Amino acid sequence: MVKYRLANENDYENINNFHNRVYQENRSMEQFLWEFHNGAFGKSIYVIAEDGNKVVGTNCVIPIVVTNANNDKILTGKSEDTLVDPDYRGQGIFNHIYDFLFEQCKQAGVQAIWGYTSAKKSFEKVGFSVPFDHQQGLIVNHVLESYQFLSSLNNKNKLKEKFQILGLCLFSKLKHLFGSLSNIKTAYTLVENQAITDQVESLLRNSNVNDNELFYILQNKEFQQWRIYDNPNYYKVHTYGAYDKSNKLVALIVLNSHANKVAYIVQSTFDNSLTEEEKVQILKHAISRVFSLGISIIRSWLFDTNEQSKREAEIYAKANFVVLNKGIGFVWKKLDNNNLNPNKFVLSRISTQGVI
Repeated sequence: MVKYRLANENDYENINNFHNRVYQENRSMEQFLWEFHNGAFGKSIYVIAEDGNKVVGTNCVIPIVVTNANNDKILTGKSEDTLVDPDYRGQGIFNHIYDFLFEQCKQAGVQAIWGYTSAKKSFEKVGFSVPFDHQQGLIVNHVLESYQFLSSLNNKNKLKEKFQILGLCLFSKLKHLFGSLSNIKTAYTLVENQAITDQVESLLRNSNVNDNELFYILQNKEFQQWRIYDNPNYYKVHTYGAYDKSNKLVALIVLNSHANKVAYIVQSTFDNSLTEEEKVQILKHAISRVFSLGISIIRSWLFDTNEQSKREAEIYAKANFVVLNKGIGFVWKKLDNNNLNPNKFVLSRISTQGVI
């Protein structure tokens, strides 16, 4: 008989072995502990389904505090590690494990659960809504290597799809080549590849487009250090900060890159005192610096769900990114009567689990 309970530290190795067995991966205990036990806002609420002593299902919520223009602090949770043993599927374990998890989250004061998935119908069945999908932005430096990487993401790609991917890479390269070059004004001091954890929280507040409904992850020093600089999944982190004459942080762009020469923009945040052109030029500067290191392609997540996210997407387009309306679903479930509107959530790859 399958039973459900909260996991404890003694379960962690069995849980991780279960995931590695099912997914044929090699997630280390260091990676597991970083993500689920050592988080900036506390350890995860982690639920396991057991048949005897055998782990047959898992699900958890990583506590994430969000904040807004009023500096309210609201506890939410990011859904992660949702998995049912293939031999036990069709027994309702997915539903039962979420029912148990919801109750544990309510007791812990979690006001909403959110995450990303391509399995939208399964999440809708347990009470989640899917208010939107994310968009993608990309900019190509080396066409052939970018094509090889993008075409490898789906082994079902046929000749037609491969030609489309090649065309996308060529188009992106040409857009980048014929776009205007970076021309940073000397009014700003640019800092490169230093760990920036100070002033990020205030920068986010200063980026608000005067919409009091907007909310975003509380990116305090502890969160930034944990999510970016202590992240064991990252191969290399690239940080670009811009400061004005009073040493105020007015822009922050963080990327991570892998040995395969693919880089991802984790976040890009700009103070409202900057003009749109200044924001574009700072982003272009970061792109040119990363490309000078031999990176083949830079990818980013973008959104069109609120005015601030739309403006960010426009900055990317003007910085010669190709913006694609193709992504996976964002899922959302309220656990109380809070006023959070998921469409007002200011998101980027900083909201992912940080594996890539």
